[in-house]
Amino acid sequence: MGDILSFLLVIAVAVVGGFIGNKLKLPAGGMLGAMLAVVALQMVFAQAALPNGLQVILQIASGIMIGSRVTKSDALGLRKLALPAVVMVICMLAINITIGTVMYRFSKLDTATSLFASAPGGMMDMAIVSAELGANPAYVALLQLSRLMFIFTCMIPFYRKITSKIRPVAVIAASGSSSPEVGDKQQKPELGSFFKRVCITILCGGTCGLALWWLSIPAGAIIGAMLGTAICNIVTDKAYFPPRCRLPLQMVAGAFIGMRMDRDSIFAMGDLIVPMLILFVGVIAITFLTALVMRKLTRLDMATCLLASTPGGLAEMAILADNLGLDTPKIAVLQVARLMSVIIFFPTMLYFVLRIF
Repeated sequence: MGDILSFLLVIAVAVVGGFIGNKLKLPAGGMLGAMLAVVALQMVFAQAALPNGLQVILQIASGIMIGSRVTKSDALGLRKLALPAVVMVICMLAINITIGTVMYRFSKLDTATSLFASAPGGMMDMAIVSAELGANPAYVALLQLSRLMFIFTCMIPFYRKITSKIRPVAVIAASGSSSPEVGDKQQKPELGSFFKRVCITILCGGTCGLALWWLSIPAGAIIGAMLGTAICNIVTDKAYFPPRCRLPLQMVAGAFIGMRMDRDSIFAMGDLIVPMLILFVGVIAITFLTALVMRKLTRLDMATCLLASTPGGLAEMAILADNLGLDTPKIAVLQVARLMSVIIFFPTMLYFVLRIF
């Protein structure tokens, strides 16, 4: 009974923190606010027990949310941009492993945390998946947040200056979705079809997620849920993830991550300064080296390669590309390819890298 009350207290604190983070318009504010609130609670009270299966449920829910944003037009666009997408993913994987290795060598972080913190994916997705492979999900989330803030505050203004077609640009708000890499493409269905579409989405995503999890594939729950939902949406255009469910999902994920931090982890937060600096350099390396290779091997212009290679958010990069007069559809499609590839391939590749280490 005590564990149940303790867990309910954690959820209540996470809800309050999540609402505050969301109101402050922080990147993935619901998750970040909930995580910080639960971490503060951990400083006072003993850690509550995590319910069995919570991690799998979170992975499936996150995968369904990502997969529901992938449309038939995205699939057709990826087919036309196959070469740039493959080049981008290979370059990002190589640079990710390099940066993660440097971070591990020159900081106190373990190998798994270093690799997932430097992965160019979504903050919540990487934090949830990293817990499965033995990383510190709270550190991964905080370092992923620092990556997003560095991109928004330093790299985006730089892009505006170096682009010849400079026009007044609307303020780019940080995305409040659990994975800032995914933009809003869906329209709310009529009430009559709402429950049917949600049930179809949960059935497709949940079945595939559980199947890959049962097969013990690294991060199989999130990979299976994303692929199952994406295929369902491409074939039927019926997949739907209610936007109002994103904030509660962020809050639960934030509580999950915060509960995994003990007092020793909290007092060791100063160890993140060096990894953060390495990550900032790594973001620049990922972006410019990947863009240069893409430019050499494809016919895309340098500005398009730069924005497509930036591990920020799909919505943010698309807005910036549109205001700078660049090829927004290509940039959006390549950002979708980056997000899906990070979820599908990176956990498995990092799993084998961790086994080597």
